[in-house]
Amino acid sequence: MDSSMENAIRFISGELVANPEADKNALIDEASRKYDLNPMQTEFLVNKYVLGQ
Repeated sequence: MDSSMENAIRFISGELVANPEADKNALIDEASRKYDLNPMQTEFLVNKYVLGQ
């Protein structure tokens, strides 16, 4: 896993700890832009946080 994905996961996880009711899709969108993720990486985050796979 590259550093941009690690940073994105840390960012999303930290936001969810601070606010468990946060909109996961919005956090993923923000992380994708902030860490310049490609579509495959973004899909991985959706599967991990939204679909729970």
